[in-house]
Amino acid sequence: MSVCIPAYNRPQGLVEGVRSVVAALPREYHDQVQIIITDDSATLTAVQDLLAPWSGHWHYQHNAQRLGMVGNWNASLARAAGEFILLLHDDDYLLPQGITTILATLRRYGSQFDVFLFGVHLVDSHQRCLRRQIPRRQGWLPPAQALRQLLRHSSFVRFPALIWRRSLLEEVGYFDPAYGEATDLYQWLRFFAQKGVYTVPCATAAYTIHDQALTMGMFQAQTLATLGRIFAAAADLSILSPAELRQCQCDFFHQFILAGTWRFLRRGQWQRAQAVYQLLTLPQVVALGRSRRWQGLRWLFGTWLWLLQQVSS
Repeated sequence: MSVCIPAYNRPQGLVEGVRSVVAALPREYHDQVQIIITDDSATLTAVQDLLAPWSGHWHYQHNAQRLGMVGNWNASLARAAGEFILLLHDDDYLLPQGITTILATLRRYGSQFDVFLFGVHLVDSHQRCLRRQIPRRQGWLPPAQALRQLLRHSSFVRFPALIWRRSLLEEVGYFDPAYGEATDLYQWLRFFAQKGVYTVPCATAAYTIHDQALTMGMFQAQTLATLGRIFAAAADLSILSPAELRQCQCDFFHQFILAGTWRFLRRGQWQRAQAVYQLLTLPQVVALGRSRRWQGLRWLFGTWLWLLQQVSS
Protein backbone atom coordinates (compact mmCIF):
# COMPACT_ATOMS: atom_id res chain seq x y z
CA MET A 1 0.00 0.00 0.00
CA SER A 2 1.11 3.56 -0.71
CA VAL A 3 0.38 6.15 1.99
CA CYS A 4 0.26 9.48 0.15
CA ILE A 5 0.57 12.60 2.32
CA PRO A 6 0.07 15.92 0.50
CA ALA A 7 1.40 18.60 2.88
CA TYR A 8 1.05 22.35 3.19
CA ASN A 9 2.19 24.52 6.10
CA ARG A 10 1.30 22.08 8.87
CA PRO A 11 4.68 20.75 10.03
CA GLN A 12 3.36 19.38 13.33
CA GLY A 13 0.41 17.75 11.60
CA LEU A 14 2.76 16.21 9.04
CA VAL A 15 4.89 14.80 11.85
CA GLU A 16 1.82 13.27 13.52
CA GLY A 17 0.66 11.74 10.25
CA VAL A 18 4.04 10.18 9.44
CA ARG A 19 4.53 9.00 13.02
CA SER A 20 1.12 7.29 12.98
CA VAL A 21 2.39 5.11 10.12
CA VAL A 22 6.04 4.59 11.13
CA ALA A 23 5.57 4.01 14.87
CA ALA A 24 2.70 1.56 14.50
CA LEU A 25 4.16 -0.77 11.89
CA PRO A 26 6.66 -3.50 12.89
CA ARG A 27 9.90 -3.40 10.90
CA GLU A 28 9.15 -6.69 9.14
CA TYR A 29 6.16 -5.02 7.45
CA HIS A 30 7.98 -1.90 6.27
CA ASP A 31 8.41 -3.31 2.79
CA GLN A 32 4.62 -3.54 2.43
CA VAL A 33 4.10 0.22 2.78
CA GLN A 34 5.41 3.10 0.69
CA ILE A 35 5.32 6.61 2.21
CA ILE A 36 5.03 9.56 -0.18
CA ILE A 37 5.11 13.20 0.90
CA THR A 38 4.47 15.95 -1.64
CA ASP A 39 4.98 19.31 -0.02
CA ASP A 40 3.52 22.60 -1.17
CA SER A 41 5.55 24.34 1.55
CA ALA A 42 8.92 23.12 2.85
CA THR A 43 8.77 20.87 5.90
CA LEU A 44 11.16 17.97 5.20
CA THR A 45 13.20 18.70 8.32
CA ALA A 46 10.11 18.06 10.41
CA VAL A 47 9.97 14.38 9.40
CA GLN A 48 13.57 13.43 8.56
CA ASP A 49 14.29 11.96 12.00
CA LEU A 50 11.05 9.97 11.93
CA LEU A 51 11.87 8.47 8.54
CA ALA A 52 15.50 7.64 9.39
CA PRO A 53 14.71 4.16 10.80
CA TRP A 54 12.15 3.42 8.09
CA SER A 55 13.48 0.49 6.06
CA GLY A 56 10.72 0.61 3.47
CA HIS A 57 10.49 2.94 0.48
CA TRP A 58 9.71 6.58 1.05
CA HIS A 59 9.81 9.66 -1.14
CA TYR A 60 9.74 13.37 -0.33
CA GLN A 61 8.98 15.92 -3.03
CA HIS A 62 9.10 19.66 -2.44
CA ASN A 63 7.03 21.47 -5.06
CA ALA A 64 9.17 24.38 -6.28
CA GLN A 65 5.97 26.09 -7.38
CA ARG A 66 2.77 25.63 -5.39
CA LEU A 67 0.44 23.14 -7.04
CA GLY A 68 -2.62 24.01 -4.99
CA MET A 69 -4.82 21.60 -3.07
CA VAL A 70 -5.99 19.27 -5.84
CA GLY A 71 -2.74 19.51 -7.79
CA ASN A 72 -0.78 18.46 -4.72
CA TRP A 73 -3.10 15.51 -4.09
CA ASN A 74 -2.61 14.31 -7.64
CA ALA A 75 1.16 14.82 -7.51
CA SER A 76 1.26 12.54 -4.48
CA LEU A 77 -0.92 9.91 -6.14
CA ALA A 78 1.20 9.98 -9.29
CA ARG A 79 4.17 8.75 -7.22
CA ALA A 80 2.26 5.81 -5.74
CA ALA A 81 3.57 2.34 -6.57
CA GLY A 82 1.53 0.24 -4.16
CA GLU A 83 -1.39 -1.90 -5.23
CA PHE A 84 -3.65 0.13 -2.92
CA ILE A 85 -3.63 3.81 -1.92
CA LEU A 86 -4.42 5.71 1.26
CA LEU A 87 -4.50 9.51 0.93
CA LEU A 88 -3.71 10.97 4.36
CA HIS A 89 -3.98 14.74 4.79
CA ASP A 90 -1.45 16.46 7.02
CA ASP A 91 -4.09 17.34 9.61
CA ASP A 92 -5.25 13.72 9.97
CA TYR A 93 -3.49 10.64 11.33
CA LEU A 94 -3.90 6.90 11.73
CA LEU A 95 -5.02 5.39 15.02
CA PRO A 96 -2.58 3.06 16.86
CA GLN A 97 -3.85 -0.15 15.21
CA GLY A 98 -4.94 1.60 12.01
CA ILE A 99 -2.17 0.61 9.62
CA THR A 100 -2.05 -3.04 10.76
CA THR A 101 -5.86 -3.34 10.53
CA ILE A 102 -5.83 -1.94 7.01
CA LEU A 103 -3.05 -4.27 5.86
CA ALA A 104 -4.75 -7.31 7.40
CA THR A 105 -8.01 -6.41 5.64
CA LEU A 106 -6.26 -5.93 2.30
CA ARG A 107 -4.45 -9.26 2.65
CA ARG A 108 -7.75 -11.02 3.28
CA TYR A 109 -10.09 -9.21 0.89
CA GLY A 110 -7.85 -7.28 -1.50
CA SER A 111 -8.15 -9.86 -4.26
CA GLN A 112 -11.97 -9.59 -4.19
CA PHE A 113 -12.70 -5.88 -3.76
CA ASP A 114 -11.23 -2.62 -5.02
CA VAL A 115 -12.53 0.07 -2.64
CA PHE A 116 -12.60 -0.17 1.17
CA LEU A 117 -14.27 2.15 3.68
CA PHE A 118 -13.21 2.04 7.32
CA GLY A 119 -14.36 4.15 10.27
CA VAL A 120 -12.87 7.31 11.75
CA HIS A 121 -12.73 9.20 15.01
CA LEU A 122 -13.67 12.83 14.47
CA VAL A 123 -11.27 14.84 16.63
CA ASP A 124 -10.61 18.50 17.39
CA SER A 125 -7.28 20.28 17.00
CA HIS A 126 -6.22 18.93 20.43
CA GLN A 127 -6.89 15.34 19.29
CA ARG A 128 -9.91 15.04 21.56
CA CYS A 129 -12.49 12.65 20.12
CA LEU A 130 -15.74 14.47 19.38
CA ARG A 131 -17.60 11.47 17.97
CA ARG A 132 -17.06 8.26 16.03
CA GLN A 133 -18.19 7.50 12.50
CA ILE A 134 -17.95 3.78 11.82
CA PRO A 135 -19.77 1.62 9.22
CA ARG A 136 -22.54 -0.40 10.80
CA ARG A 137 -21.68 -3.68 9.16
CA GLN A 138 -18.94 -5.44 7.26
CA GLY A 139 -19.64 -6.32 3.67
CA TRP A 140 -19.77 -5.21 0.08
CA LEU A 141 -22.18 -2.54 -1.10
CA PRO A 142 -22.82 -2.92 -4.85
CA PRO A 143 -22.71 0.28 -6.97
CA ALA A 144 -26.39 1.23 -6.58
CA GLN A 145 -26.36 0.79 -2.81
CA ALA A 146 -22.97 2.49 -2.46
CA LEU A 147 -24.13 5.50 -4.47
CA ARG A 148 -27.34 5.69 -2.48
CA GLN A 149 -25.31 6.00 0.72
CA LEU A 150 -22.75 8.40 -0.73
CA LEU A 151 -25.28 10.76 -2.29
CA ARG A 152 -27.68 10.80 0.62
CA HIS A 153 -25.19 11.44 3.43
CA SER A 154 -22.95 14.46 2.90
CA SER A 155 -20.28 13.00 5.21
CA PHE A 156 -20.56 9.30 4.35
CA VAL A 157 -16.86 9.16 3.38
CA ARG A 158 -14.11 10.80 5.43
CA PHE A 159 -10.86 11.05 3.50
CA PRO A 160 -8.46 8.90 5.58
CA ALA A 161 -11.07 6.13 5.88
CA LEU A 162 -11.08 5.23 2.18
CA ILE A 163 -8.58 2.87 0.53
CA TRP A 164 -8.70 2.13 -3.19
CA ARG A 165 -6.88 0.08 -5.78
CA ARG A 166 -4.34 2.22 -7.63
CA SER A 167 -5.46 0.98 -11.05
CA LEU A 168 -8.80 2.74 -10.47
CA LEU A 169 -7.06 6.03 -11.15
CA GLU A 170 -6.27 4.79 -14.64
CA GLU A 171 -9.90 3.76 -15.15
CA VAL A 172 -11.70 6.86 -13.88
CA GLY A 173 -8.97 9.51 -13.72
CA TYR A 174 -7.36 11.55 -10.95
CA PHE A 175 -9.07 14.19 -8.80
CA ASP A 176 -10.67 16.80 -11.06
CA PRO A 177 -9.85 20.42 -10.07
CA ALA A 178 -12.97 21.59 -11.93
CA TYR A 179 -15.00 20.45 -8.90
CA GLY A 180 -12.98 22.48 -6.40
CA GLU A 181 -13.43 21.50 -2.77
CA ALA A 182 -16.14 19.00 -3.78
CA THR A 183 -13.71 17.09 -6.00
CA ASP A 184 -13.50 14.27 -3.44
CA LEU A 185 -17.25 13.61 -3.72
CA TYR A 186 -16.96 13.46 -7.51
CA GLN A 187 -14.05 11.03 -7.19
CA TRP A 188 -15.93 8.74 -4.79
CA LEU A 189 -18.91 8.87 -7.16
CA ARG A 190 -16.73 7.53 -9.96
CA PHE A 191 -15.12 4.88 -7.75
CA PHE A 192 -18.39 3.63 -6.30
CA ALA A 193 -20.14 3.59 -9.67
CA GLN A 194 -17.41 1.31 -10.99
CA LYS A 195 -16.70 -0.97 -8.03
CA GLY A 196 -19.07 -0.35 -5.13
CA VAL A 197 -17.39 -0.33 -1.71
CA TYR A 198 -16.47 -2.86 0.96
CA THR A 199 -17.24 -1.44 4.42
CA VAL A 200 -15.33 -2.44 7.55
CA PRO A 201 -16.80 -1.57 11.00
CA CYS A 202 -13.48 -0.60 12.53
CA ALA A 203 -11.97 2.86 13.07
CA THR A 204 -8.50 3.19 11.56
CA ALA A 205 -7.92 6.96 11.39
CA ALA A 206 -8.62 10.30 13.03
CA TYR A 207 -10.25 13.04 10.96
CA THR A 208 -9.60 16.52 12.33
CA ILE A 209 -12.31 19.16 12.49
CA HIS A 210 -10.97 22.63 13.29
CA ASP A 211 -11.72 26.29 12.67
CA GLN A 212 -9.13 26.51 9.91
CA ALA A 213 -10.53 23.56 7.95
CA LEU A 214 -11.14 24.29 4.26
CA THR A 215 -14.67 22.97 4.68
CA MET A 216 -15.61 26.05 6.74
CA GLY A 217 -15.51 28.09 3.53
CA MET A 218 -17.60 25.62 1.55
CA PHE A 219 -21.02 26.71 2.73
CA GLN A 220 -22.02 29.05 -0.10
CA ALA A 221 -24.21 29.09 -3.19
CA GLN A 222 -21.28 28.37 -5.51
CA THR A 223 -20.60 25.09 -3.71
CA LEU A 224 -24.23 24.05 -4.10
CA ALA A 225 -23.97 24.76 -7.82
CA THR A 226 -20.91 22.51 -7.99
CA LEU A 227 -22.70 19.80 -6.03
CA GLY A 228 -25.57 20.10 -8.50
CA ARG A 229 -23.15 19.29 -11.31
CA ILE A 230 -22.02 16.20 -9.43
CA PHE A 231 -25.61 15.02 -9.07
CA ALA A 232 -26.10 15.66 -12.78
CA ALA A 233 -23.07 13.43 -13.43
CA ALA A 234 -24.67 10.78 -11.20
CA ALA A 235 -27.87 11.01 -13.25
CA ASP A 236 -25.88 10.38 -16.43
CA LEU A 237 -24.69 7.07 -14.98
CA SER A 238 -28.30 5.79 -14.87
CA ILE A 239 -27.57 3.63 -11.82
CA LEU A 240 -30.18 5.24 -9.57
CA SER A 241 -33.67 6.15 -10.72
CA PRO A 242 -34.51 9.86 -11.15
CA ALA A 243 -36.82 9.68 -8.11
CA GLU A 244 -34.12 8.08 -5.93
CA LEU A 245 -31.52 10.57 -7.06
CA ARG A 246 -33.82 13.52 -6.38
CA GLN A 247 -34.46 12.28 -2.83
CA CYS A 248 -30.75 11.74 -2.29
CA GLN A 249 -29.98 15.26 -3.48
CA CYS A 250 -32.69 16.72 -1.26
CA ASP A 251 -31.33 14.95 1.83
CA PHE A 252 -27.71 15.73 0.90
CA PHE A 253 -28.32 19.47 0.43
CA HIS A 254 -30.29 19.75 3.67
CA GLN A 255 -27.65 17.89 5.67
CA PHE A 256 -24.86 19.94 4.10
CA ILE A 257 -26.55 23.29 4.83
CA LEU A 258 -27.66 22.37 8.34
CA ALA A 259 -24.18 21.04 9.19
CA GLY A 260 -22.70 24.37 8.13
CA THR A 261 -25.31 26.23 10.16
CA TRP A 262 -24.42 24.19 13.24
CA ARG A 263 -20.68 24.77 12.83
CA PHE A 264 -21.20 28.51 13.14
CA LEU A 265 -23.90 28.31 15.82
CA ARG A 266 -21.70 26.33 18.17
CA ARG A 267 -19.00 28.99 17.78
CA GLY A 268 -21.45 31.74 18.64
CA GLN A 269 -21.28 33.22 15.13
CA TRP A 270 -25.01 33.39 14.66
CA GLN A 271 -24.97 35.90 11.79
CA ARG A 272 -22.74 33.59 9.74
CA ALA A 273 -24.97 30.70 10.75
CA GLN A 274 -27.96 32.69 9.50
CA ALA A 275 -26.24 33.28 6.14
CA VAL A 276 -25.63 29.54 5.72
CA TYR A 277 -29.17 28.66 6.82
CA GLN A 278 -30.55 31.02 4.16
CA LEU A 279 -29.09 28.72 1.50
CA LEU A 280 -32.20 26.63 2.09
CA THR A 281 -34.17 29.36 0.29
CA LEU A 282 -32.15 29.13 -2.94
CA PRO A 283 -34.34 28.11 -5.90
CA GLN A 284 -32.33 24.96 -6.64
CA VAL A 285 -32.82 23.82 -3.02
CA VAL A 286 -36.49 24.78 -2.81
CA ALA A 287 -37.16 22.89 -6.06
CA LEU A 288 -36.03 19.66 -4.39
CA GLY A 289 -38.71 19.91 -1.72
CA ARG A 290 -38.40 19.38 2.03
CA SER A 291 -36.27 16.60 3.48
CA ARG A 292 -38.33 14.54 5.91
CA ARG A 293 -35.13 13.24 7.39
CA TRP A 294 -33.89 16.71 8.33
CA GLN A 295 -37.21 18.48 8.84
CA GLY A 296 -36.97 18.54 12.66
CA LEU A 297 -33.45 19.94 12.72
CA ARG A 298 -34.36 22.52 10.09
CA TRP A 299 -37.24 23.73 12.25
CA LEU A 300 -35.05 23.78 15.39
CA PHE A 301 -32.26 25.81 13.79
CA GLY A 302 -34.74 28.18 12.16
CA THR A 303 -36.42 28.85 15.51
CA TRP A 304 -33.07 29.27 17.26
CA LEU A 305 -31.84 31.78 14.70
CA TRP A 306 -35.13 33.71 14.82
CA LEU A 307 -34.86 34.01 18.61
CA LEU A 308 -31.25 35.16 18.41
CA GLN A 309 -32.24 37.81 15.90
CA GLN A 310 -35.07 39.04 18.17
CA VAL A 311 -32.71 39.27 21.14
CA SER A 312 -30.05 41.16 19.19
CA SER A 313 -32.56 43.68 17.85
